[in-house]
Amino acid sequence: MAAFDRINVGDILYDCRMQRQGNTTMRKMACWTVRIVSIDSVKGTAMASWNGNAPRLYSESAIKRLRRTPKKDRTNG
Repeated sequence: MAAFDRINVGDILYDCRMQRQGNTTMRKMACWTVRIVSIDSVKGTAMASWNGNAPRLYSESAIKRLRRTPKKDRTNG
């Protein structure tokens, strides 16, 4: 997990979650990139671009949920 005090502008983090594979009960691990655009350490917030979209405000707790490396999918072999 990424610590808020250790991120820098330009870092690439990963948002990894389980998601369904179409209209089935099977699940797979999906990871999206999150690029840090700016950091406000006084307020404890960061502007970040999720999956190439326009940057939005992330709180310190939301940054803690992100990963430094993408998680491997162990559900499908």
